[in-house]
Amino acid sequence: MPSVFFSGGDQLRITSQIGDTPIDVRVHEIYEGGGIIAGTSAGASVMSDTMMVKGPNAASFRIGHIRMAPGLGLLPNVIIDQHFAERGRIGRLIGAVSQNPRVLGIGIDEDTAIVVKGGMFKVIGSGAVYLVDAAGVTHSNIAEAEADAALSIHDLKVHVLSSGNGFDLANRRPVGVPEEFATVRAKSAAGSA
Repeated sequence: MPSVFFSGGDQLRITSQIGDTPIDVRVHEIYEGGGIIAGTSAGASVMSDTMMVKGPNAASFRIGHIRMAPGLGLLPNVIIDQHFAERGRIGRLIGAVSQNPRVLGIGIDEDTAIVVKGGMFKVIGSGAVYLVDAAGVTHSNIAEAEADAALSIHDLKVHVLSSGNGFDLANRRPVGVPEEFATVRAKSAAGSA
Protein backbone atom coordinates (compact mmCIF):
# COMPACT_ATOMS: atom_id res chain seq x y z
CA MET A 1 0.00 0.00 0.00
CA PRO A 2 1.51 3.39 -0.93
CA SER A 3 2.27 5.61 2.06
CA VAL A 4 3.62 9.09 2.72
CA PHE A 5 4.94 10.41 6.04
CA PHE A 6 5.43 14.12 6.75
CA SER A 7 7.97 14.90 9.45
CA GLY A 8 7.80 17.78 11.89
CA GLY A 9 9.55 21.10 11.64
CA ASP A 10 7.91 24.05 9.90
CA GLN A 11 4.50 23.52 8.33
CA LEU A 12 4.88 26.55 6.05
CA ARG A 13 8.11 25.09 4.70
CA ILE A 14 6.34 21.81 3.91
CA THR A 15 3.43 23.44 2.09
CA SER A 16 5.53 26.04 0.27
CA GLN A 17 7.84 23.32 -1.07
CA ILE A 18 5.17 20.73 -1.93
CA GLY A 19 1.95 22.68 -2.59
CA ASP A 20 0.82 22.79 -6.24
CA THR A 21 3.64 20.52 -7.42
CA PRO A 22 3.61 17.02 -8.92
CA ILE A 23 4.43 15.73 -5.42
CA ASP A 24 1.26 17.38 -4.07
CA VAL A 25 -0.77 15.79 -6.88
CA ARG A 26 0.74 12.37 -6.09
CA VAL A 27 0.07 12.72 -2.35
CA HIS A 28 -3.60 13.43 -3.12
CA GLU A 29 -3.76 10.47 -5.52
CA ILE A 30 -2.35 8.18 -2.84
CA TYR A 31 -4.81 9.48 -0.24
CA GLU A 32 -7.83 9.26 -2.55
CA GLY A 33 -6.75 5.75 -3.60
CA GLY A 34 -6.84 4.50 0.00
CA GLY A 35 -3.13 4.88 0.77
CA ILE A 36 -1.79 6.06 4.10
CA ILE A 37 -0.83 9.69 4.62
CA ALA A 38 0.65 10.36 8.07
CA GLY A 39 2.44 13.19 9.79
CA THR A 40 3.85 14.24 13.10
CA SER A 41 3.95 17.76 14.54
CA ALA A 42 4.05 20.19 11.59
CA GLY A 43 3.45 17.17 9.37
CA ALA A 44 0.05 16.72 11.03
CA SER A 45 -0.86 20.41 10.72
CA VAL A 46 -0.37 20.45 6.93
CA MET A 47 -3.18 17.93 6.41
CA SER A 48 -5.93 20.56 6.69
CA ASP A 49 -7.22 23.17 4.20
CA THR A 50 -6.23 26.01 6.52
CA MET A 51 -3.36 25.75 8.96
CA MET A 52 -1.83 27.88 11.68
CA VAL A 53 1.70 29.02 10.91
CA LYS A 54 2.27 31.36 13.86
CA GLY A 55 0.56 31.86 17.17
CA PRO A 56 1.52 32.13 20.83
CA ASN A 57 1.23 29.25 23.26
CA ALA A 58 -1.13 30.98 25.65
CA ALA A 59 -4.34 30.01 27.39
CA SER A 60 -5.72 33.54 26.89
CA PHE A 61 -5.93 34.41 23.22
CA ARG A 62 -5.28 37.90 21.82
CA ILE A 63 -7.16 38.56 18.60
CA GLY A 64 -4.34 39.67 16.29
CA HIS A 65 -1.74 37.07 17.23
CA ILE A 66 -2.43 34.19 14.80
CA ARG A 67 -1.24 33.79 11.21
CA MET A 68 -2.93 31.29 8.94
CA ALA A 69 -1.97 29.84 5.55
CA PRO A 70 -3.34 27.19 3.18
CA GLY A 71 -2.55 23.59 4.08
CA LEU A 72 -2.43 20.62 1.71
CA GLY A 73 -6.21 20.15 1.90
CA LEU A 74 -6.31 16.43 2.66
CA LEU A 75 -8.74 16.97 5.54
CA PRO A 76 -11.30 19.64 4.63
CA ASN A 77 -12.99 21.93 7.15
CA VAL A 78 -10.54 21.37 10.01
CA ILE A 79 -7.55 23.12 11.56
CA ILE A 80 -5.05 20.82 13.27
CA ASP A 81 -2.74 21.88 16.10
CA GLN A 82 -0.21 19.60 17.78
CA HIS A 83 1.82 19.33 21.01
CA PHE A 84 -1.51 20.54 22.31
CA ALA A 85 -1.71 20.12 26.10
CA GLU A 86 2.07 20.03 26.44
CA ARG A 87 2.41 23.57 25.04
CA GLY A 88 -0.86 25.02 26.35
CA ARG A 89 -2.34 25.70 22.92
CA ILE A 90 -6.05 25.80 23.75
CA GLY A 91 -6.15 29.61 23.43
CA ARG A 92 -4.62 29.66 20.00
CA LEU A 93 -6.91 26.91 18.68
CA ILE A 94 -9.96 28.76 19.99
CA GLY A 95 -8.60 31.90 18.30
CA ALA A 96 -8.07 30.09 15.00
CA VAL A 97 -11.58 28.62 15.05
CA SER A 98 -13.11 31.98 15.99
CA GLN A 99 -11.47 33.47 12.87
CA ASN A 100 -12.70 30.52 10.76
CA PRO A 101 -15.98 29.33 12.37
CA ARG A 102 -16.80 26.92 9.52
CA VAL A 103 -13.81 24.76 10.48
CA LEU A 104 -13.46 22.32 13.35
CA GLY A 105 -10.38 22.78 15.52
CA ILE A 106 -8.49 19.57 16.35
CA GLY A 107 -5.77 19.73 19.02
CA ILE A 108 -3.62 16.60 19.31
CA ASP A 109 -1.42 15.83 22.32
CA GLU A 110 2.06 14.36 21.94
CA ASP A 111 2.21 10.55 21.64
CA THR A 112 -1.35 10.69 20.27
CA ALA A 113 -2.87 10.52 16.79
CA ILE A 114 -6.12 10.42 14.90
CA VAL A 115 -6.74 7.77 12.25
CA VAL A 116 -9.18 9.09 9.63
CA LYS A 117 -11.36 6.85 7.45
CA GLY A 118 -14.51 7.79 5.57
CA GLY A 119 -15.32 11.01 7.39
CA MET A 120 -14.70 9.58 10.85
CA PHE A 121 -11.65 9.28 13.04
CA LYS A 122 -10.43 7.19 15.93
CA VAL A 123 -8.05 8.44 18.64
CA ILE A 124 -4.97 6.34 19.42
CA GLY A 125 -2.12 6.95 21.83
CA SER A 126 -1.55 7.95 25.44
CA GLY A 127 -2.83 11.55 25.32
CA ALA A 128 -6.04 13.27 24.30
CA VAL A 129 -7.55 14.97 21.26
CA TYR A 130 -9.46 18.21 21.78
CA LEU A 131 -12.18 19.37 19.38
CA VAL A 132 -13.18 23.03 19.26
CA ASP A 133 -16.41 23.71 17.36
CA ALA A 134 -17.62 27.28 16.71
CA ALA A 135 -20.63 26.26 14.59
CA GLY A 136 -23.06 27.19 17.38
CA VAL A 137 -21.34 30.38 18.55
CA THR A 138 -23.87 33.12 19.38
CA HIS A 139 -21.41 35.98 19.97
CA SER A 140 -17.78 36.83 19.25
CA ASN A 141 -15.86 40.11 19.39
CA ILE A 142 -13.37 38.94 16.73
CA ALA A 143 -14.60 41.37 14.04
CA GLU A 144 -14.69 44.60 16.03
CA ALA A 145 -12.04 44.29 18.75
CA GLU A 146 -8.50 45.69 18.58
CA ALA A 147 -5.65 43.30 17.74
CA ASP A 148 -4.40 43.10 21.34
CA ALA A 149 -7.87 42.67 22.87
CA ALA A 150 -8.82 39.46 24.63
CA LEU A 151 -11.19 37.25 22.68
CA SER A 152 -14.81 37.00 23.82
CA ILE A 153 -16.77 34.06 22.43
CA HIS A 154 -20.08 32.53 23.60
CA ASP A 155 -21.47 29.02 23.18
CA LEU A 156 -18.28 27.46 21.87
CA LYS A 157 -18.42 23.64 21.99
CA VAL A 158 -15.41 21.59 23.17
CA HIS A 159 -14.97 17.79 23.23
CA VAL A 160 -12.05 15.92 24.78
CA LEU A 161 -11.43 12.39 23.48
CA SER A 162 -9.00 9.71 24.61
CA SER A 163 -7.67 6.54 23.00
CA GLY A 164 -10.41 4.40 21.52
CA ASN A 165 -12.92 7.25 21.14
CA GLY A 166 -14.35 8.02 17.70
CA PHE A 167 -15.59 11.23 16.07
CA ASP A 168 -17.90 11.89 13.12
CA LEU A 169 -16.39 14.84 11.21
CA ALA A 170 -19.47 15.54 9.06
CA ASN A 171 -21.87 15.70 12.01
CA ARG A 172 -19.27 17.07 14.44
CA ARG A 173 -20.03 14.68 17.26
CA PRO A 174 -18.31 11.92 19.23
CA VAL A 175 -19.39 8.42 18.22
CA GLY A 176 -18.68 4.82 19.06
CA VAL A 177 -15.72 3.43 17.17
CA PRO A 178 -16.77 2.14 13.73
CA GLU A 179 -16.09 -1.51 12.88
CA GLU A 180 -13.31 -0.72 10.37
CA PHE A 181 -11.25 0.79 13.20
CA ALA A 182 -11.43 -2.27 15.44
CA THR A 183 -7.92 -3.46 14.54
CA VAL A 184 -6.15 -0.06 14.72
CA ARG A 185 -3.97 0.15 17.81
CA ALA A 186 -1.57 2.74 19.12
CA LYS A 187 2.09 2.03 18.53
CA SER A 188 4.14 4.60 20.34
CA ALA A 189 7.87 4.96 20.70
CA ALA A 190 9.45 6.19 23.90
CA GLY A 191 10.20 9.89 23.68
CA SER A 192 8.28 10.46 20.46
CA ALA A 193 6.46 13.74 20.00
